[in-house]
Amino acid sequence: MGQDTRRLVEQHMNLVNGLAVQLHRGVAKGLELDDLVAYGTKGLIEAAERFDARHGATFSTFAYYRVKGAMMDGVRTMGWYSRADYARYRAEERVNQYLRVESERTPESAFESEDSEDLMAGLAHVLDAVASIHIVSIDAASTVSDDNLPSVEETLGEQQSDARVRTAVRSLPEKERQLMELYYFGGKTLEEAGLSIGLSKSWASRLHARAVDLLRKELVRQDLAVG
Repeated sequence: MGQDTRRLVEQHMNLVNGLAVQLHRGVAKGLELDDLVAYGTKGLIEAAERFDARHGATFSTFAYYRVKGAMMDGVRTMGWYSRADYARYRAEERVNQYLRVESERTPESAFESEDSEDLMAGLAHVLDAVASIHIVSIDAASTVSDDNLPSVEETLGEQQSDARVRTAVRSLPEKERQLMELYYFGGKTLEEAGLSIGLSKSWASRLHARAVDLLRKELVRQDLAVG
């Protein structure tokens, strides 16, 4: 471990400890706190090794989801959390990723417009996209084993929702479809999903934002067709 990496890890162990306590109180009460800290420390080291200050993000922002993701992956391998917890965490991660790209491609002036209709349209677009991410994340969570909940196949309404989401994803252009399937249903991080189809992390982020926008339009189209 290089000196810069070691310094970042030492300076941000409070992030690991704080997230470990938070998860221990919530979805991982049955695990030892030290186990969560160990998982999080591994994520923090990986974040410190990959961090590049030239991209503009602070290290704490860059590291947050890598630390939390490492903890949640550790919890998942031990079978400690429910489908609902899994869906909530993954949706939070994906929404954050989408909003980060959206903020980069939307000029600040767009949110300072005196035209209330333009402002509301922009906000509605983002909210619809966030809702779409939650819908797909909930559907993807149905693949997670959970003895405390009935299987998705036992509920007709959930089956119909599953079919609707999968149809929408399949309607996407090839690259977008592959990325969404890997990221949402394949258990991969966005970076891993991007690499699988030959994309860098930055291009995968942009393609994810585009895929979410297309998915949102398709889900709206389905709703209108049903109505």
